[in-house]
This record gives sequence, C-alpha cells and structure tokens, in this order.
Amino acid sequence: MDYIIRRREKSDCKEIAHVITMAWNETYKGIVPDDFLNNLYKNEEERAISLLNDFEENDNHQFVLVVNHKIIGFINVGGSEDKDYLDYGEIYALYIISDYKGNGYGRSLVKIGMDELKNMGFNKIVVGCLDGNKSNEFYKHIGGKFAKTRIFEKLNLLENVYIFDKI
Repeated sequence: MDYIIRRREKSDCKEIAHVITMAWNETYKGIVPDDFLNNLYKNEEERAISLLNDFEENDNHQFVLVVNHKIIGFINVGGSEDKDYLDYGEIYALYIISDYKGNGYGRSLVKIGMDELKNMGFNKIVVGCLDGNKSNEFYKHIGGKFAKTRIFEKLNLLENVYIFDKI
C-alpha cells in the first residue's frame, strides 16, 4: 500500500480524533471500561476541537500516517514527564487503526518518532503500554526493555514501561 508519514497539520485534527476513537475501541476492549470507550465516540467532535485549539505549530512533535489519502495512524513524542526518566524522550502515543496493523507502519512511525526525539536532543526513549495490550509484544520485539510498571493515571490502570537506551 502506498503511504506517507508527515508532520501533523492543523487540518488533521478531525481525522486524528477519529483514529483515537477507533484505535482505543479496537485495542483496549476488555482492558479499559466499556463506558470510557463508548464515550470516545460521543466525544469525538469535542476532542477534535480540543486538538485544534491546542495545536502549536512551533511545538509540534506529532506525525501522521496517511494511506490512500486517509490518516490511519499517528505518533506523538516529546520529553518524558516520568520522574525516573526525565532525561529521556517519550513516545506519548502510537495509534494505528487495526485493519492496517501488521504492515510495518508501527515500526516506521517509531523510527520517525525516534528521529524527532534525537533532533530534540534525546538519546534514550521511554514508552508506556497498558498492561494487557498486545502492543507490549511489539515494543519488546523492536528492542524495548521492560523497566517498571506504573499507573496510567487517567484510568488508574497498570502500564508497562519500556526503555530504549540507545537510539
């Protein structure tokens, strides 16, 4: 499939909000409470407006994956806020709609994210992945080393933390 990865633009906010809704509902069913997942559909337009209002061109470290002129995934990176990893970059979010998984897009997005973090001055990365999410295996497969478990505070769920000591 023909695809491109490019820096997020302001006009992408509606499609990114939809990717979040789809990816969470596909990935976290049985892990995250159903009422939270169902609310993602109800709040999608509000989330798109919030993404638009919070968009900052000069502080944009998010990249979208476009297949056949449609955004089907994205990665968002920046400095870690985890007190144990303040000198690390962090992958805040990596989402791909399920129909497109297994094509190497995740690895391509991670490479772009790592390149962005290098350009920001980081040479180590941390990423959190909710316990029970199949993506835990993906992060191990691409070289992530399990470091610890922390609480994903938004939902009070366990999140596994992986580190990449050299990028």
